[in-house]
Amino acid sequence: MITTVTLSPCIDKTVTVKQFNTDRTNRIESSRLDAGGKGINVCLALSALDVDSRALYFDFDGGDIITSALEKAGAEAEQVKCAGRIRTNLKICDLSNEKTIELNEQNPTVTLKSVQKLMELIKLAAEDSKVIALCGSVPAGVPTDIYKQLTLAAKSVNPRIKIILDSEGEPFLEGLSASPYLVKPNLEELERTFGKSLSSDADIIALAESVIKKYSLGVMLVSLGSDGAIAVTKDGAVRAKALKVAQKSSTGAGDAMVAGACFAISKGLGVRDILRFGTCAAAGAVECEGTSFCTRERFEELFSKFE
Repeated sequence: MITTVTLSPCIDKTVTVKQFNTDRTNRIESSRLDAGGKGINVCLALSALDVDSRALYFDFDGGDIITSALEKAGAEAEQVKCAGRIRTNLKICDLSNEKTIELNEQNPTVTLKSVQKLMELIKLAAEDSKVIALCGSVPAGVPTDIYKQLTLAAKSVNPRIKIILDSEGEPFLEGLSASPYLVKPNLEELERTFGKSLSSDADIIALAESVIKKYSLGVMLVSLGSDGAIAVTKDGAVRAKALKVAQKSSTGAGDAMVAGACFAISKGLGVRDILRFGTCAAAGAVECEGTSFCTRERFEELFSKFE
């Protein structure tokens, strides 16, 4: 079992335009609503790959679309009910340049009582999980060291569990101190979190190696969008090019990469396969409209093309 944790779920509204312009009215070609939030996306991507998965998340008013999506995917789900309306994130897909513009809202404030309920759920989940993925931003009211707390809570129940962390800023930095097994920043998040400009693979690898050494991490997986990804361990780095696919939406591609990495880790595979699985799952997501993910069959087709 792979468990995902989402503190800030959302509804993703994706609209497609031929060419986005800031100085005139834009006509929408198509639009869709999807369940969203990083951990929710990871869970749905795993389910699409026929991998047993469970979602733990804060449940806000208006979040029925998330419950329905998880049920349809066949994923397990446990919620902590919170007051307030769920956020809606707007994704504008520009067909002219295959770029996606993202406008993200914030969720309502979460109480410490809800945080404690989530802590209890993660301890129960750790009993039968090989991997737990902690993903996304942290709503107001939640301690900034929440990912550290959740990691330590899971490890106290299951010392062999592999913790994956995909966040940024202070929650990410606090979470590092609990030594998760794998962290998955993208390049922008890595630069913003550590206040450094990383202009080459060598720069990325050097920073990753220093972070791995300081916090006793297993792997740092850095996603680079159309430039692929780099996986770094204390023993070196592995580089992968992005697979060439027809892009429909980049929304959720990073979360699909996390799902692929979790899949590989749950199978006891090493860093090269973590990179391969992550890259192929991300490519499969890019081919899908909105926030949706590729099937196991398509994943295996992409995997056979991986160089």
